[in-house]
Amino acid sequence: MSENKTEGSAYSAEYTLTVGQFAKLCRTSRDTLRYYYEQKILMPRVDPNNGYHYYSAAQISSFFFISTMRQAGCSIREITDIIYNLSQTDIVDLLNVKIHDLQREMINLNKKVNALHLGTWMIEQYGNHRSGVPFVAPIPPISVTSTPVRRQDGSYHAADIAGDISVHLAKSYEDDSLMTFPSGATIAYDDFVKGNYAYNNVITLSLMPADYRSSFPLPSRRAVLCAHSHNEQDISRSYKKILSYLKRNKLTACSDLYSVSLINLYDNETNHRYFKYLLICVE
Repeated sequence: MSENKTEGSAYSAEYTLTVGQFAKLCRTSRDTLRYYYEQKILMPRVDPNNGYHYYSAAQISSFFFISTMRQAGCSIREITDIIYNLSQTDIVDLLNVKIHDLQREMINLNKKVNALHLGTWMIEQYGNHRSGVPFVAPIPPISVTSTPVRRQDGSYHAADIAGDISVHLAKSYEDDSLMTFPSGATIAYDDFVKGNYAYNNVITLSLMPADYRSSFPLPSRRAVLCAHSHNEQDISRSYKKILSYLKRNKLTACSDLYSVSLINLYDNETNHRYFKYLLICVE
């Protein structure tokens, strides 16, 4: 009897943290601890005299293991299997799957952050220069993904290349490495010089490094840039100003003209306004 009592006393002495104290240490809620108890994945000692639950300080690491697994996308059932059923090899295999999933999530998050950074850079440039006024400036290391326009004759507006845009977006949806913003179209340099402003490619720009398979870097880190708002002037006037700026400043173009759509806005009367950013790389 005395031996059992001693063992019971040692057991009780280890489990001294109340639910409130344990919840505070782990920065969680009583409801979460109750849920984990009901699922039998974090078991407190239950005092047979009053039914109170007590936790051990050693269970803090168990709580954070469970929390980490939950944040990694593990279900309660998977965590239950880890605790009760899986071998060491099974646990390692499951953790490797979750690591792979998180790495893909990190790539996707990084891709979105880079898209927002590029969009922010363009909008800031837009705000620092008057619409329709070209200027030359350094540009960040931009990569481009492109889809050829199948029929260039008469492809002067987004509606004219809707099918090509659809193909381009489908590629982005299928390939996690590709983005869909900011996107636009290009005009071949020779056509641009001749005043034929037909689109030849649907494009998406990115700050992600080019993989030289589906994306390629812009040929220069310097470009002539020009913001354009369609309610201020016809876009062909902005095109002509860019060409004039190139000639006047004796700049050699080394890319097609990129016309990047930034945002479409509507005023209180639902009048449509779109903002574009035009750029052409120079040597």
